[in-house]
Amino acid sequence: MPKKTFYIILIILAGLLIVGGIIWYFLFNSSAPATSPEGPGFTAPGQETSKGWVPISGGPVISAHFSDDSILFYDFSGNLWQFKNDGSKPISTGQTIVESPAEVIWSTNEKNIVKTGSDRSDIRYIFSDFGGKIFTDLETGIKSVVFSPDAKKIAYQISDFKTNNLSAGDPDGKNQKILIKDFKLRDIILNWPKSDQMVFISRPSGLIPGSLWTLDVKNLKIAKLISGLFGLEALFSPDGNSFIYSYTDQNGQNPKLALNKNGVSKDINNISTLVDKCAWAEDSINIYCAIPQSWPGSTALPDDYYKNAFSTTDDLWEINVETGEKNLISQRMGDVSNLDINANNNSLIFISRNSRLLYQLNLK
Repeated sequence: MPKKTFYIILIILAGLLIVGGIIWYFLFNSSAPATSPEGPGFTAPGQETSKGWVPISGGPVISAHFSDDSILFYDFSGNLWQFKNDGSKPISTGQTIVESPAEVIWSTNEKNIVKTGSDRSDIRYIFSDFGGKIFTDLETGIKSVVFSPDAKKIAYQISDFKTNNLSAGDPDGKNQKILIKDFKLRDIILNWPKSDQMVFISRPSGLIPGSLWTLDVKNLKIAKLISGLFGLEALFSPDGNSFIYSYTDQNGQNPKLALNKNGVSKDINNISTLVDKCAWAEDSINIYCAIPQSWPGSTALPDDYYKNAFSTTDDLWEINVETGEKNLISQRMGDVSNLDINANNNSLIFISRNSRLLYQLNLK
């Protein structure tokens, strides 16, 4: 065989081996390390700082929340459970079972409001204070409800074809008072970050621009703070002076995270997530966010996220919103939601959107 032909065959075989190796690596090598977010300020922990998480619930959970030194959570059957972090198992609070729970609005103490039902005709809001043995239906026609910062009051929107009012009253529905009659805003979510300030946010959609308004509780004056952002969602800090918000492009893609403090906004660089995957630390400076390693390319966010149309693989990061410093806490946690931090900043809970189980992660 001529030398020229021999070398050509060797080159072709070598090329085939290289191409085959590349295809095998990317298609079949599932043990390759996960890619972390890139950019200035990111630091990965050493092996000695790796954390582990443990399941708390014995079955699927719809919502969970830290309350003083314990964790409260509702399962899909409508039972309210309490986990006291003392090595024992969760115990039932003995509260009346809520049928068809759909959403839970938590307060800063043991009070909560459960939204039930799935259609407009059967939606109810039920106030619960298991410590005070109170369990009662709220007024019909509520579209959104929120606790005051001290949990002593609630604000809610009553809306139908004829009426659209903003009201306030005691959490059990007593001593109601209309704050704004013929309220101009309709499809909104209520927030009450400070005693003298309420906030209204457009219901989020990556296909419709959203806005955020503030209400001075004393003089009932409304001011628009943010407008024209697709997929807008916001999460307020414990002190009420700041909020993080996520938004997308006009196609509902490429979500970004930003900070607004005292009315001034700035993007948090190199972070692509939704506020539903974030939680504030008690210091109102640090946040914890589950950041997907990638987003599906053909979805509208956050619409398809809330429809459970896809699943992500998230890494957990601690982010200082003032300095931009970011520290990796845990990798490849699956699809994470319902993050909450305890007051001592040493424990975090989250719900897996894959299994719906509730987990706890020790931070220190």
